Amino acid sequence: MGLDLPELDDREYEALLDQAKKLIPAYSDEWTDFNPHDPGITILEVLAWLTETHTYQLDQITEEHRKKYLQLLGYRQRPPESATATIRFDVPERFAGTRLPADTKLSVTDGIDERYLFETDKPLVVTTACVDSVIGDSGAVSNHSEANAASGTYYRPFGRRVEADDTVYIGFDHDPFSSANRLSLHVDYHDEDLPAPSAVADEQHPPFEPSVELAWEHHCDGSWERLAVSTDNTNSLYRSGIIELVADESDLSAEPNSSLPSLPDTATAATWIRCRVDRPGYEIPPQLDGIRTNVVTATHAVSVDHERLVPVSAESESVTDSQFDNQTYRFANSPVLSATVYVDGERYTEVPNFDASGPEDCHYVLDRPAGRVTFGDGFNGAVPPTNTTVSAEYVYGGGERGNVSAAANWQLDDPGEAFDAEHAAREIDITPLGPATGGTDGETVTEALHRVRRNLDRPARAVTTADYRRLAARTPGLRIGRTHVAVDSGRATVIVVPYAPADIPSPEPSVAFLDTVREYLRERTLLTDRVHVTGPQYVRLEITVSGEVRQQYAPSGFESAITDAVESYLHPLHGFNGNGWPLGRPLEREALRNVIEGVDAVARVSDLSITAHGGTPNDDRVRIDEMGLFSLERVTVDMHPSTQRGDRL
Repeated sequence: MGLDLPELDDREYEALLDQAKKLIPAYSDEWTDFNPHDPGITILEVLAWLTETHTYQLDQITEEHRKKYLQLLGYRQRPPESATATIRFDVPERFAGTRLPADTKLSVTDGIDERYLFETDKPLVVTTACVDSVIGDSGAVSNHSEANAASGTYYRPFGRRVEADDTVYIGFDHDPFSSANRLSLHVDYHDEDLPAPSAVADEQHPPFEPSVELAWEHHCDGSWERLAVSTDNTNSLYRSGIIELVADESDLSAEPNSSLPSLPDTATAATWIRCRVDRPGYEIPPQLDGIRTNVVTATHAVSVDHERLVPVSAESESVTDSQFDNQTYRFANSPVLSATVYVDGERYTEVPNFDASGPEDCHYVLDRPAGRVTFGDGFNGAVPPTNTTVSAEYVYGGGERGNVSAAANWQLDDPGEAFDAEHAAREIDITPLGPATGGTDGETVTEALHRVRRNLDRPARAVTTADYRRLAARTPGLRIGRTHVAVDSGRATVIVVPYAPADIPSPEPSVAFLDTVREYLRERTLLTDRVHVTGPQYVRLEITVSGEVRQQYAPSGFESAITDAVESYLHPLHGFNGNGWPLGRPLEREALRNVIEGVDAVARVSDLSITAHGGTPNDDRVRIDEMGLFSLERVTVDMHPSTQRGDRL
């Protein structure tokens, strides 16, 4: 049975020649002989024949040709992506300290008949201890316990500015190390108001390693003992993830910082763990939705060990043995995310195609969406022996169907050896902290071609200043707010401003942040280019405002309204016209006065004093370097109620 291929052009030789003859009068009035003996007609006949031939060849382009074209460009179709959910275990006391291994199978029911299988991503030591209190100490003590327990409310455990020795204290209702020497804490990072970090373009690109160093300690017998960190998926509180702390492998020789208070005066929990900033360097201060115990992530993917694959020829009568026997085999489940294939116990090697395979090469091609594996034909790739046993270890799952709702019902599908009890699955409650997200179907060839076309439109090499700006802004793993390039004497200086919320007045890149941008650009610049990556030069401002406020606003907090207006105007990312204060732009005193007088509470500004640390002030403006921005350090407000009649209630 043949395939119905689309025809790109249904005109044949006669139609093409006839159309060409009809166009002759439009181009030449003198050409009147359209008979075959005319040399011009002979040329048209040749061109019509060539056109028909090329059209026929173009009509033969299939999906396999398009896949080859993608491979020539260095691209492949994206496989299905698996959905991921964050879930919490509630266990009875007798299971405290039990280690739930990774790949624990979970059954999820969403709806009436829909059932899905998930597996846990990391091991988890379950505990009955719960987080009771969260207290931040960064010079001033802040109690975040209510925000940590509530949903939809985030907090900054170290405050807006993170300095060395800033500390967050985590209190528990009882000692989490009483039943095991390990504790898993799930940190839920609040990133709803932040842009997503740029995606990693390739696996060879090194991940972002923060400059921040944190120390974790356990309050035991009146002193603080150092805890070892065996796992930190949060990347030093840069994102959501699990932190596993180990008590018995802690560095007991490290003395705790005696300059810090033992515990805040408001501390009332039974047991405490603290996280202390040894070395600061956050571009954005950590902002968290919560810190919880017994939480782990699970992925819509299931592992299968040593499954015997079925030949396709054994399932279909329409396929002859001479075509597919001992060449194509089917998995019991699809789509397949990854697989290791064995033929009579010998491991074969996966290749994208058989183009470079010889007759003796033990290769196979894996069709992930269809769940099939194909071996060679004896010329390109070896043919498995007759009556051979083909088996595989593989992982299947993924797709949009795995994006189950937050109301789905979760249960342990196979407790395994983790829980030594007959009815363990019934005694353990599993609660999702939200819907499963991130599941996508496999990419079609058409979608892959569109993606390639978009990628080819983007600069991949830094040649112009615009290329430098765009490439720096797309550095994988970073949230970048603005970039700017200045060229002087053949040297390119790339200024990078990290993204930060509007209430962070002067975001500065850390050393690791700049190193990551520098390494990314170095791979994409010309060999002779000299590139320097740096942050902006902040000019610190102290502003004093004197004048009058309208009487109806006199009792209220007009000081904060004035401060907020000045911060919003000067903000490096959100200020000026909404796109951030332009680099190098001077601050006009009259313009700032108009901004302050635009506050509803302000009736009149009588005096405006600006002190600039690093800029060049005069009576009318404050000038800054071309790579400079403003950082508002302090606003002093000295305002009095207005005596004008129009400003009374």
